[in-house]
Formats: sequence, C-alpha cells, structure tokens
Amino acid sequence: MHASDPLVSALIENAPLHAKGEAHLRAAVAEAAAHPGGLVRARLTLAAGRASGLTEAAALGLACAVEYFHTASLLLDDLPCMDDATLRRGRPCAHRVHGEATAILAALAFINRAHALCGAAFAGSTRDVRLAALACVDACLGPAGLLDGQAHDLRFAESAGGARTVGRIAALKTAGLFQLTLLLPALAGPTTAAEWAALRRVSLYWGLAYQAADDLADVLSAEANAGKTTGRDRIRRRPNLALELGVSPARRRIARLVAQGAGAVARLTTGSARWNFLAEAQARLADRIRQAPLSAAA
Repeated sequence: MHASDPLVSALIENAPLHAKGEAHLRAAVAEAAAHPGGLVRARLTLAAGRASGLTEAAALGLACAVEYFHTASLLLDDLPCMDDATLRRGRPCAHRVHGEATAILAALAFINRAHALCGAAFAGSTRDVRLAALACVDACLGPAGLLDGQAHDLRFAESAGGARTVGRIAALKTAGLFQLTLLLPALAGPTTAAEWAALRRVSLYWGLAYQAADDLADVLSAEANAGKTTGRDRIRRRPNLALELGVSPARRRIARLVAQGAGAVARLTTGSARWNFLAEAQARLADRIRQAPLSAAA
C-alpha cells in the first residue's frame, strides 16, 4: 500500500482524528488507519460505487466507511474478552499498545466516522434511497447481522458445534460485511430485484470462502506468515471450518464456494456490463485460495 493510492490517501484523510484529542486515542486511530491491510472490501465498495453512478468523492467516502466498519470490528475482535489476540497485520494489537479502553474508543471513533461518511455519500440521493442505505447498514452489521454472528461466535463452545453452525456464524459475520460492501453502493444505481438477489449470493459465497480460508490459516500458518495471531480458534473453541471438517474437506468446501461465486458473478456480468468489476474480484479470490497454507510448516 502506498499513500499515492487514492483510496489509501482517503482512508488517512478521513480518519477520525482530532488534533487536540487525547494522545493514546489519536495514536490508536492513526495507526489503524495507516495500516489498513489488503483493502479487499474497500476496493470492492469503491468499484461498486463507481459502477452505480456515485461521484468519485462519494464512492471514495463510502469505501472508507466500509473499511472503517471493518477496522472497528477487528479492534474489538482482538480484545482479551473476544479473541485475545496479540498481533494484527504484522503489528501489536491496539489494546496491547494503548490499553483495552482506548482500543474500544478507537473502534467507536471508526464506527461514528463510518456512519457520517455513509450519510455524506448518499446526501444527494432521494429520501427513499437514504432510508434504504440506513436499513442496509443496520441489516448487515446490526443485531441480525455481524453483531449476532459475533455473539454466536463467543458462545460457540457452549453449542453442539458442527460445520453447519460454523457456516451460519460466517454467513452473519464475514458474509454480512461482504453484503454491505456490494449492496450498499448498489443502492445508488438502478438495481433490479434479480441483480440484488445475485449480489446477495455473491456476497454469501465470497464471505464463506474468505472465512474458511482464514480458518485454514489459523490452523496451519505461523503468526509470522499470517501477520496476525493464529492457533486461537482451537485454544478458545471458536468456530473454524477446518477444525470441524478437517483440512482436506475444508479445502474442497472452499473450492465449491469459489465455483458458486464464479457462477453468480457470470450471471451478473452477462446481464449487465455494470458488474464487470466483479469478475476481477472473483479472480483475486481464487488466487487467495490457491495461496492458502498447505501445511503447518507453511
């Protein structure tokens, strides 16, 4: 990532920083904004926003909003009361450097700024579209979406477990954020009911595949290679497809999800050139899966 990248620059410029704010909170926010990871969701949002007719400024703002929601979820996930992680994106977790309370406040700062950016992105839209955007954020991230998935994640050890339960949690958490990534910007353009349903399917397949790939990395990768704390799912009895099915069946499940995603993308791009950017994103997903760790030594 380089600051000359418009998206990276926008993430830094829009970060919820206050020049006279408390030093630790300011540092935690600045560090998270300056090390955004792969930006898979943000780049998808940017492309979808452009394809849906948003101005460049609005599309960039919406992409930042989605990334800030994602960043906030990671700051919270890493806390001792959640995943108790020590490393994120190759760096010590925010709560390890600045304390748990500051990490929580940083997450809230990103969430607050994300909502403000969403409002700004749809400021020129009709009232119905603005209300639909609010409802989309709530559905994907609220008590029927990501939040519910995280709650079930934390209680997984008390459940009967199984791959089906793992999949339901991933559909709420990881796929929920992918749905926000594609559905929110799609509201800005004329999206048919069939296209909306197809976008939901693409989001589901991608979200499940990404989560399963992360599950494999947690089981097989060393921290130095993954860039984040690994091996925690087994220790804390958290949902993990590879632990429930085994590594080889998990790989087969991922391959099937990638193929299903490709089919859904093909139907969308056949119907409208507006969605052509999804084909490139699908190819990147397939590349990520191929680069998944092959052994515990990887």
